[in-house]
Amino acid sequence: MRNSFLWGLAALLALLVGQVTAVVPPEKIKEKSAILEELSVKEKKILKELEELSQKINKKQKEIDLLGDQIAERDLIIFNLSQKIKEREAKIKELEKLFRERLKVLATMGKVGWLNLLFAPSDISSFLRKQEYINLVLLHDKELASQLKEEKAKLEREKKIVLTEKARLEELRQRFQEEKQVLERLKQEKKALLEEVRRNKRLYAETLKMLKAAYAAIAQMAEELQKTRQELESTKTQIEEIKKEKSPEESLIPEIKKSPSLLEVKGLLPPPVPGTVIKTYGTEIDPITGEKKFNKGITIAAPAGTPVKTPYAGKILKISYIQGQGIVIFIDHGYYFLSVIGGLGNVSKSLGDMVSTGEVIGEVGEVPFGKPHVYYELRYKGKPLNPLDWLDINQLKFRP
Repeated sequence: MRNSFLWGLAALLALLVGQVTAVVPPEKIKEKSAILEELSVKEKKILKELEELSQKINKKQKEIDLLGDQIAERDLIIFNLSQKIKEREAKIKELEKLFRERLKVLATMGKVGWLNLLFAPSDISSFLRKQEYINLVLLHDKELASQLKEEKAKLEREKKIVLTEKARLEELRQRFQEEKQVLERLKQEKKALLEEVRRNKRLYAETLKMLKAAYAAIAQMAEELQKTRQELESTKTQIEEIKKEKSPEESLIPEIKKSPSLLEVKGLLPPPVPGTVIKTYGTEIDPITGEKKFNKGITIAAPAGTPVKTPYAGKILKISYIQGQGIVIFIDHGYYFLSVIGGLGNVSKSLGDMVSTGEVIGEVGEVPFGKPHVYYELRYKGKPLNPLDWLDINQLKFRP
């Protein structure tokens, strides 16, 4: 009946392995990775567009500043022209006033002069000369006034041209300002889009991280289930041998048979390495997924290169490499006790070697991330036990 139970349990474990590996298919991780890559490409594209927009805005601002300088120059020219026009107007008014006064004097002199001429014919030549001089002065004033008016008109034309040019520059500057505002709005829209892409990227990155962690945990669980199934099959074989009237002591390896059972040295076993226990046996909360998970052993932090020793005498049954655990050694201590020691960088023993208590079997290896460590698990009849109940904890440290 017990044999039937073991076969049924092995079948159930096989079913669980198949179900576990199908929970998070790798295709889902590939899909999320592809989306994350697409978002990264989009992020780079937007950053490039933002850089180009910033360059365009800077260029447009330089053009606006240049137009401002040109408008300021035109304002100065207009101011100088206005001053000159005012000077010409003042001179013209002064000449017109002087011209009127001279006309008044000439008219007065002309009336008096002709009366005097009637009584003093000898003064006619002097009178005519004076009148000619005055006429020449008036003619000069008239020509000067005409010249001033022409200069004023020319200045007015120049001022009008400069005002027209200034208006054109003002209109161009206004257009450039509007173009700059359009670029600024577009830049703000791109910034908002970039923030949205980055937010989505963070969400997908977190989702992908959780999926990978979940898939890794599931894969490890499947591996453990597979091992447990193999151990159950091995136990079934041992039970069948027991049924053939062979006692456990008779089936033990001679070298192991010489050592007492671990039950006699419980709490006295030397740990694989001296160090700090950073993970203990039992249930803990996964910091990434927030899910509960069960640790079948303990993890002891130790520097890379630290010698790793066997806690108890036995025979090396298996040496394998497990992703994330480094080299793992399985040691059979007899009486259905099995030690699993992982995290080794190299091994100094071979498959089938007999080792004694405290004998060096390898060294702590480097890890891709985190602290170098050794994983230790103790099983009895395939069931994990709390190693801290069996080890000499006085040789270990614990985190506060």
